[in-house]
Amino acid sequence: MFYRSVRGAEVGDIFMSLIYTCESCKANPFEYLQALQKHAADAADKPHLWLPWNYEEALAHH
Repeated sequence: MFYRSVRGAEVGDIFMSLIYTCESCKANPFEYLQALQKHAADAADKPHLWLPWNYEEALAHH
């Protein structure tokens, strides 16, 4: 309703879902997104280790 385009709404929905998921599992959404950017290659290789509820374990191993 308040997006300029359908694509903008899709991207907004993805980020809102990610933020809500982080908050639901007590993870800081900003820190989570930073960790994903800093470790993008590893996150792409092993995405199951980089979920909001377990990414801190992956960070501990780096």
